[in-house]
Amino acid sequence: MNLKSAWSRRSFLSGLSAMSAFGGSLFAPSEASAKARKSKSASSVDGNPIVPITKGLGSTGNIYAELGVKPIININGTVTVIGGSVMAPEVMELMRLGNQHFCMIDDLEVAAGKFIAKLCKSPAGYTGLVTGGAAAALVVGYAGMMTEDSEPRIRQLPYVRDFPKTEVIIQKAHRYPFDHQIRQTGAVLVEVETKEQMINAINPKTLAIHYLNIQSDRGQVTGLETIEIAKAHNLYTFNDAAADVPPVERLWTYPAQGWDMVTWSGGKDIKGPQATGLLIGKEELMRYALLNMSPQEDRIGRPCKVGKEAIFAFLKALEIFVNQDYDETLAKYDSRAKTVTDAIAKFGVTALPRQYNPEALGNVTPHYSWQIPATLNITGQEVMQQLADTEPVGIGSMGAGASGMRGQWPQGMSEGSNVDEGVNKSFEGAAQEPAENGGRGGRGGRGNRDPHTFGFAVWQIKDGEDKIIADRLVEIFSKAPKA
Repeated sequence: MNLKSAWSRRSFLSGLSAMSAFGGSLFAPSEASAKARKSKSASSVDGNPIVPITKGLGSTGNIYAELGVKPIININGTVTVIGGSVMAPEVMELMRLGNQHFCMIDDLEVAAGKFIAKLCKSPAGYTGLVTGGAAAALVVGYAGMMTEDSEPRIRQLPYVRDFPKTEVIIQKAHRYPFDHQIRQTGAVLVEVETKEQMINAINPKTLAIHYLNIQSDRGQVTGLETIEIAKAHNLYTFNDAAADVPPVERLWTYPAQGWDMVTWSGGKDIKGPQATGLLIGKEELMRYALLNMSPQEDRIGRPCKVGKEAIFAFLKALEIFVNQDYDETLAKYDSRAKTVTDAIAKFGVTALPRQYNPEALGNVTPHYSWQIPATLNITGQEVMQQLADTEPVGIGSMGAGASGMRGQWPQGMSEGSNVDEGVNKSFEGAAQEPAENGGRGGRGGRGNRDPHTFGFAVWQIKDGEDKIIADRLVEIFSKAPKA
């Protein structure tokens, strides 16, 4: 037999392994099949040999430098402007496996929804939907509420003049940048402040009541009161809890409260692909939402595309997140911070008590900070700026704008600078010290405090980056002038 380029031993073994992957028993459980799987996993991706890139993009091994983009070690938090979170190797592997075959995306979404419902202990009659981010969940969720399964309405959005219900009640304290995603469907927001105003605002055009979970401590109407009012008037409810896990239990306690839809970001502490989101809600509403999003065409949610690879990867990230031992996770964070503490102790820089509120409303993670001794003439802000200026890889990002979402020192901007005309701009804030009242966690700080302290989060740094941060701080303090 002539085994030349078109049909080699390598491709034969790869094909053999692919047959086995489909559950075929023609060769299983033969020794040849086992060797084929081993050969594929060791030397190939998707049935093709791993070939080093020798020319063009990626040929240097440093794609960031090739494009002239400075990479950052993430001590900020799970903010979108610097890329969200870090995916685990297992998550990346499912992205690879998801790329092996084609399937009907709607079928995959339905199957994924069932997996999510079981994993997240959803109430009977609820299911899940993987969206292109939590913001996309807002778009397709509200689109589904307004259109249901009416194809003419689906194609007409956002022109909703003839729609029976288009108004969404929202507490003034819950206005935020992402309510734009509600408005882009054509829905009209009606602001209220009190419970009485909420009830009085209800009319035949009212579609739903929107709730921003992270602002629960600001609005005058609680979540449970919101649900009660909505049910009494046959309205939908939507709870945006994008960054509000951990605690992991919120994935099932919120739907169990009776919200029609609840969304979380897939690219924050769940650590799935950045362009994924989780929507859990009543099965009929999830069907309407899917009808309004990609892969369907001629609808407002067509840009809200989520690929098969990302769906599989998100499911693995969610599984890891739900099953983690969070005490072990906290111990890992503490260990990373200790690496820094031990390295800079010789300069008289001391660790302050860890600040951590497990019941904060959002971005629940410990915050670590350090006190600079009076013998050193350097401020915390200068330390953070020098970390950001590190080359060739920055450590955090200082003073880069984006509503203060990139590198706030050390506990974030003042409350006043985050709020403009009732719109809270700190919704997707960097990891900061939790508020004293146990409120928003990373989304809203208490303002700058002692100029001789600095601090950051470690939940999104990768293994080994704690040592890089420690070494850089040693360099900074070694060069700091004496007071």
